[in-house]
Amino acid sequence: MKKEVTICFRTSEELRNALEAAAREDRRSLSSTIELILTDYLKKNREFPEEHERRRYVRKTVAIPAYVRKSHTGPGQQHGAVILDLSLGGMRLSVPKESVSDIYEGAENSRFETSFVLPHDDRPIRLICKPERVVPSNGSVYVGASFVDAEFINYLQLQKYLV
Repeated sequence: MKKEVTICFRTSEELRNALEAAAREDRRSLSSTIELILTDYLKKNREFPEEHERRRYVRKTVAIPAYVRKSHTGPGQQHGAVILDLSLGGMRLSVPKESVSDIYEGAENSRFETSFVLPHDDRPIRLICKPERVVPSNGSVYVGASFVDAEFINYLQLQKYLV
C-alpha cells in the first residue's frame, strides 16, 4: 500500500501513552500501530476496499519475536527478527538491516531458518524459508518468505494457530 498522505489529530495524553505502549510491545512505530488499528477497524466495521489478494492462504497480522539464521550454519549465527504477517504458506518479517545479508544471498537458492514461539504456546516452531521479496524500510528490512520445509508437527502447530 502506497503511503502518500499525512494525517494529524489531537488526542489525550492517556490515549497517546497507551498507543505508544502498544507500539513498543508490537515493536512497531507509533504511526504503523495507529494505521494498523484504523485499518483493522475499517475492515471489521465498514466497507474497506482491499487490493486483490494473490496469495493462496489468508495472512494473519501478528507481532511475534523470532530468530533467523542461514539454514546451513551453526547455532551461534542467529539474528533477532519480528514476524509481521503469518500464513500457512509463508510470512513477512522485519529484520535489522545489518543482518539481512546473512539470510538473503540474492540467489534463487537462498534459504534461511526461522524459529519462534506462537502466542499461548510453549513449543518452538522451526521452519526453512525461501526469501521471495526483500524491501528496505527505516533501518530494517521487510522480508517476504515462503515456507519450503518444516517438520510435520511444526506445520500442525502453525495450522492450529491460524485456522
